[in-house]
Amino acid sequence: MPNSIRYSVVGALAALLVGAPVTAPAQTLARAEQRIRDHVTASTEAGIALLERSVNIGSGTMNHAGVEAVGMLFAGELQQLGFRTSWLSQAAVNRAGHLLAERPARRRRGRAAPLRVLLIGHLDTVFEGEGQQFVRTDSTASGAGTSDMKGGIVVLVQALKALASVGALDDMHVIVLLTGDEENAGEPHSISRDDMVRAARRSDLVLSFEGGSDSTAVVARRGSSDWVLNVTARQYHSSGMFGERAGYGAIYEAARILTEFRTALEGQPFLTFSPGVMVSGEKVSYDTTMMTGTASGKTNIVPPTAVVHGDLRFITSGQLDSARAVMREVVSRNLRGTSAEILFGESYYPAMAPTPANYALVAVYDTVSRALGYAPVAGNDPSRRGAGDISFVAPLIPGLDGLGVFGRGSHSPDESVDLTSLPKQTARAALLMYRLSLDPNRTRRRLTVN
Repeated sequence: MPNSIRYSVVGALAALLVGAPVTAPAQTLARAEQRIRDHVTASTEAGIALLERSVNIGSGTMNHAGVEAVGMLFAGELQQLGFRTSWLSQAAVNRAGHLLAERPARRRRGRAAPLRVLLIGHLDTVFEGEGQQFVRTDSTASGAGTSDMKGGIVVLVQALKALASVGALDDMHVIVLLTGDEENAGEPHSISRDDMVRAARRSDLVLSFEGGSDSTAVVARRGSSDWVLNVTARQYHSSGMFGERAGYGAIYEAARILTEFRTALEGQPFLTFSPGVMVSGEKVSYDTTMMTGTASGKTNIVPPTAVVHGDLRFITSGQLDSARAVMREVVSRNLRGTSAEILFGESYYPAMAPTPANYALVAVYDTVSRALGYAPVAGNDPSRRGAGDISFVAPLIPGLDGLGVFGRGSHSPDESVDLTSLPKQTARAALLMYRLSLDPNRTRRRLTVN
């Protein structure tokens, strides 16, 4: 693993604590923090009711009206807190749109420039329909989006309400961007994520509310790219296979390339590459968008065509570039009678690398969790989280993900949420923002560690 990503958690925590603000002791709650916690607890049922309302609005990615309706529901909640909201159309990429909400700080003379926080989530779901309505059973609830991630948006909104209850929201500049197409992002990403990138450039840090866990927060997510391998060969009678005239055929060449991908790249930390679909034979058709194809041929011919569509996951842009270079080199060394090319998708999810600044944020989150009486929190294993919206802004500003509710069955009809996690995650998020905003300049210095 390159030294640039071989970070020590202990070292990152030490870098943070050197410049920690001298406010309340890390493991106790100041009076204002107690009031924030109490507001969260008292608002638990209101938060569950808001979650139920949002889940009962179907908002599969391509249900544009439903996605916008969920956006308007949360826009109303944010407007009550003084946010200016707008709906950002994404018709250019055939998606519903994004909700943008912004609330500037109330600057006070003689005080440092307020902390600028970007909060992100997504309004769309994988499933929807009558069978996916909100159903509560004791401390759990099922339904589309209960955990991924309408539950996370409720955490975001309820945390802001708790901060507002003690006047702390006035001391920070908050931008909320809720995308309408995270589950199936519009292409090209340069358009569908442009508003998020613009918001990040005006922010000091980003917090994302995808599903969380009791003891980890997401400091890193692997990026995701796709690739298509096209192989052509001489069509010939199979009796001539391996000979000077016939050569090896497209299937053997594809097999060689895939095997050499594995032997050349296997074992690199956090790098995976998977051929997901393969079609080959005499006549081949393949749709890279729908990922469906057909193939036909005969057993007595040397096959002239093979197409392989695969996935590539990486932890840094450098690792992506290095892997692609190796794959191109492998593809260039063809067996007799064959030729091949590999194409990499122009739109891809960047990686959220495990930077010291991200570990600095999780250290504050850990102290908040302990002060609330909850479990210690550490950074995640990057191999356990795939690409997400935060990936598009992670190269620009420090951030944390996985601040949302706890749940099960994400991306399945059996999705559910642990409702007891709603106040827990809300309190953690609210106090994280509160502590970071107490001394904006010190927080900014803390997040520039190398």
